[in-house]
Amino acid sequence: MVVVAGYKIKLPHYHQLIPYKKFDRSAKPLADHNHNLRSRDLDVVQRDFAPVYGPVGRGLTGLKNLGNTCYMNSILQCLSNTYFLNEFFHDPAYKTRLNRNNKTQGKIGEEVAAVIRALWTGQYKCIASKNLRYVVGQYERQFGGIEQQDSHEFLTILMDWLHSDLQTTQMHMSTSFDKLPPSEKAWIEHFKGKSSYISDLFYGQIKSTVKCKRCEQESATYESFSNLSLELPQDSNICYLENCLDMYFHGEEVRGWHCPKCKSNQDAIKKLDISRLPSILVVHFKRFYADPDAMSTVYRKKQTLVKFPLNELNMTHYLARTEVMRNQRLTTHRYHLYGVSNHYGSMESGHYTAFCLNSVHQKWFKFDDYNVSSIDASDVQASAAYILFYSLLPVRPQSDVR
Repeated sequence: MVVVAGYKIKLPHYHQLIPYKKFDRSAKPLADHNHNLRSRDLDVVQRDFAPVYGPVGRGLTGLKNLGNTCYMNSILQCLSNTYFLNEFFHDPAYKTRLNRNNKTQGKIGEEVAAVIRALWTGQYKCIASKNLRYVVGQYERQFGGIEQQDSHEFLTILMDWLHSDLQTTQMHMSTSFDKLPPSEKAWIEHFKGKSSYISDLFYGQIKSTVKCKRCEQESATYESFSNLSLELPQDSNICYLENCLDMYFHGEEVRGWHCPKCKSNQDAIKKLDISRLPSILVVHFKRFYADPDAMSTVYRKKQTLVKFPLNELNMTHYLARTEVMRNQRLTTHRYHLYGVSNHYGSMESGHYTAFCLNSVHQKWFKFDDYNVSSIDASDVQASAAYILFYSLLPVRPQSDVR
């Protein structure tokens, strides 16, 4: 149980230091890698937000494009509109959780917090996230330049950084480690026994079960995730999110699996299920792919319109039967949408925006770099949708009087 802005919310109690994932950058929007980074000590210099002053609603401040940084702006606006993360960073006490002994020394967490706080003052039409771009560029050089990058890759690495920067809580075990179920052991091992507010909000766990078709022997492994990366149906102009989820969790045949019981290679069925639902569910669509019909390696983008629910996304069907008890901490398995990172254009030339549900105004807004405008909820579903942000937590606590 954690308390944010005086509101008690039941969250999971565990977590990690996640090794950075290896990305297939050939299937991501292209970048030129010009690394002209500023050399100055950001710890002793006032942050350079370069604000454009003007009264706007809280959370309706735009972000300047610092030379193709729309991918970063899109993700930051979605995180800014993640209610409980927003409240966490607005409480000065978050600094007591900063981990200064990791690679990023708490700097990523500090800069993200500073940007989010500035976005919610209501005093600026737009600001520039120059300091954040500089800091992230120190640890992943492609994010420090002025070239277009992939918002999914940025988000995934950013989640790992933020978890590591806020990783100060020792995981609580109700019994000795050896007596824990395999899923719990895997969770604790993955996060090195340390949890964070980020892991409590954003991370879940997948159970992968391989079953021998000859003797029906099963072997299960577990892997934590901060987002689900889903394939889109082939040769389809329109589909539903449920179609993509069904494809991801549908069993597939594995040939030549070494069965520990048969002591030989056998055909088997591999099945994925969710063993731990996250409080914030992030879904990514694999839109970029290598064209199999091209004479040379050419990458294309799927423009498939995915129809996804704005409310009542029910994930119960995808829960592993053996892990239902672990998910009783959640009062519901039904998610509501509050953010979308959109990608327009092709792999070589594109643009990112965000659609976000503002918790104060209870309306959807389009964040197109420094331009912010209201949109109808009916316009949120679009073929540009690239990453979806769902929450099973309240849109905002009823007790909140901001």
